[in-house]
This record gives sequence, structure tokens and C-alpha cells, in this order.
Amino acid sequence: MEQEWRASATADAVRALRDEQFEEMHRHFAGVIRYEADSRRLYILWRLRASGLVEAADKALHAVVEGLEAALGHKPQLIDLRVVTAEQAAAERDYPKEQKLMGYREAAEELGVSRQRVAQLDGNHPDFPRPIGRTAAGPVFTAESIRSFAARWDRSPGRRKTA
Repeated sequence: MEQEWRASATADAVRALRDEQFEEMHRHFAGVIRYEADSRRLYILWRLRASGLVEAADKALHAVVEGLEAALGHKPQLIDLRVVTAEQAAAERDYPKEQKLMGYREAAEELGVSRQRVAQLDGNHPDFPRPIGRTAAGPVFTAESIRSFAARWDRSPGRRKTA
């Protein structure tokens, strides 16, 4: 018995897309297609029908490779493919897994710096985590991403030139 599944895929190292490429992708995927120019990543979310997980995963992989190859003109560099039942997707959407979150104040405490320094790192450091959202109070990060950054952050300042 077939059931509905949700598939999502991420392709990396994708050049900026032309309108006709988006149109071609929409012919293959009746879902959400989002391109992020700064990371050069393409995110696709769509529905499919299959009798089980193996069939759904096979259909999803075939669809994403075929659809992106048709739109981009080459095989994509896939870095993520996820397939879940429609019920699981709805449960994850409506009842997301609780996460510990941090704003600049909490990140500053975790890193042992000022809030201003966190804002500076957020704007300038290439390894600083991306916020998962923004509120009127500012960006919001997962505690896990801030702690991961803290563990690998080289705090030693660069050598200063003396006159």
C-alpha cells in the first residue's frame, strides 16, 4: 500500500541559477526550491508516494539526480538526502525537538567575551555559526553551534605591526 513521503535534498557548489533552470526544476519537483547564493547551496523539499522507505529513498534519489541534471546540465554534488513519512514530517514541524538557544548575551558568557565582541565575530569571522533565526532582540543561535565554535576558536590575536 502506497503512502505519502516527504523528501528533502541539498546540493552543494551550485552556480547562480537562471530563471529557466528554476522552471525546469519545478517541472520535476512539485515543492519548495530554495537557492542560497552565499553558500552556493540548493535546497529542495517535495512529496512523493511509495510503499516503503527503501522505495521512497530510491525514488527520491532518482528524482533529484535526474531533475537537477536536467536543470543544471551536469550531475549535482549532493550532500544531503532525507526521506520521512508525511506523518513524521508533520510531527517534526508541529513538535520540533527542543534545543537550547543563545542570543548575543548567552554566547558572550559562553565565549568569555563581550556582546559587542560576539556581534563582531558574527559579522566578520568565517567560522562563526549562522543564526537559526532572528528576533527583535537580535540573532538566535543553537547552543551546540556556539559551543562547537568555542572549542575550535583560536583566540590568540594576530601579530601587530610595530612602528
